Amino acid sequence: MENTIHRALQLRRQGKLQESKEMFLTSLSMDPLNPSLHYQCAQSFDILAEETKAMPFYEKAIELGLADDELEDVFIKLGCIYRTHERFLEAKKLYQEAMRKFPKKEQMKIFYAMALYNLGEHSEAMGFLIDNLAYTTTNQDILKYYRTITYLGSRLDSSSDEIIALDKNQQLQPSTKSIVEKVTEGLKNFGIGGFYTSSGFEYDDYYRFFNNRDLEARRCALAAFTVMLGAWHALSGFTFIPQHDRKYLNGYDPNEPFHELNNYIEAFVAHHQQIKQDFPVMFKYIIEFLISIEENRKVPYEKWFPELDAQLVQRLRDEVLLPYKLLLDIPTEYKYFLKEAGIQPFFKDDFFE
Repeated sequence: MENTIHRALQLRRQGKLQESKEMFLTSLSMDPLNPSLHYQCAQSFDILAEETKAMPFYEKAIELGLADDELEDVFIKLGCIYRTHERFLEAKKLYQEAMRKFPKKEQMKIFYAMALYNLGEHSEAMGFLIDNLAYTTTNQDILKYYRTITYLGSRLDSSSDEIIALDKNQQLQPSTKSIVEKVTEGLKNFGIGGFYTSSGFEYDDYYRFFNNRDLEARRCALAAFTVMLGAWHALSGFTFIPQHDRKYLNGYDPNEPFHELNNYIEAFVAHHQQIKQDFPVMFKYIIEFLISIEENRKVPYEKWFPELDAQLVQRLRDEVLLPYKLLLDIPTEYKYFLKEAGIQPFFKDDFFE
């Protein structure tokens, strides 16, 4: 049987499509419950433009439990046949199944969007295409407006008031808490979920304490900055948001203070040597996060945040990130970060004996 299938594939590669098809059909007659043979028979009819004959073979291949490497292709090709034969609802349902089965295969969203368009669901179709474009592109000009594109792309039929929900009713009350109190409260349950569940801190200009005479205040300020970056890196929290994107936050208040990334970079560059000396583990974490966040987004900080001082960002790279990147080659256990940041561990492995 294997020799027959191999020969049929060879015939297909040589362009002998009819002979290949007949050989696959013969093989299927001897092994009718083989999903891969149903797939190959469907392929044979499909490339000969005999789509209506290919359809039942594709469908049977799925029903019999086709392997994932072939199933991915079947979802695409059968869905296309459904669409071109105006079976739009079946195409939509098939691509929904495909997206559940292969959630990381972005091409499924594109074909799904086509089926939505055929069904008259134009807004949702555009939303899927826009989201897919923004997620998969490496074009820095598009990535610069990632939040704007994805936020508006999912609200194509919304009014201005629905898109930008301003909140100017609550007056920001000055806090009487010290920076140590704010950070201690913000880190209260950090030991349980770490950077992946960080809920943020009460607002303060933490960067102003990077060179404070009080070692405890300095520690708390650096711990806050490290956690802000760590949550950003883990995609669980976004303290730093470009100014042009902020109006697309729910309940945006333009009068409420935001953490400006420029201020933190400026303070970190200015005091990085002292920070490295006093808090070497947090220094290392900050370096790692700043490098990884930019690399993962595929766009330079100064283009992502147009308000940044480009020369300052280049100083960050030249004076801090590149010279100390080698530190990342030596792993540091997470418990050392918890200890240096003054965070109470939760799990047994995070305690020191």
